Amino acid sequence: MSDTEPPSFEEYDFDHGDRVCVDWTDGKGPLDEVVGTVSGISRSTGDVIVSVEADNDQYPDHSIYGGTHDCAPEWVEPREQS
Repeated sequence: MSDTEPPSFEEYDFDHGDRVCVDWTDGKGPLDEVVGTVSGISRSTGDVIVSVEADNDQYPDHSIYGGTHDCAPEWVEPREQS
């Protein structure tokens, strides 16, 4: 795949809408782990970026963090679907 082609979920063990756990130790924010739902995949300056919508209950009230977290695909681990 070239750096200009859009990425595909077919290359990964997760898909749009899947529940995942993200190793957020390299991310900016108060958590080392983010749990949420995959909301997209894209490419930025040649790197594949996975967007994960974090579950609301992970952050304290009035936190500036939360919402969508962009991360590297290797940070993402699928969770068991219930």
